Amino acid sequence: MSLSDERLAKNEILFREINERLDEMSVPWSKTTDYLCECSEMSCTKIVELTNEEYERVRSRATVFVVVPGHERPEIEKVVEEQEDFLLVEKLVAVDEIVDQDPRAGG
Repeated sequence: MSLSDERLAKNEILFREINERLDEMSVPWSKTTDYLCECSEMSCTKIVELTNEEYERVRSRATVFVVVPGHERPEIEKVVEEQEDFLLVEKLVAVDEIVDQDPRAGG
């Protein structure tokens, strides 16, 4: 894995870890929760509003991340689902690192 791919993966992993904490803190009666865009841009501060079901769909695969439209990077990921307010992207690079660091896998 190149240094650039490793940096991008670490950024995505950081946003994923933050979103896991946000998910843990969400109130059960709330219909939606605000999550961070899980793109590879470290300075991104965009918010993605998801229902609990939508977030669980994102997390059902370790290599799938949620990003705001326009934050996808075709050179490192492919769009697997498009919604009006967000995209689900599957990472094509640094996959082993992402899977190893998945907060739900205890990595």
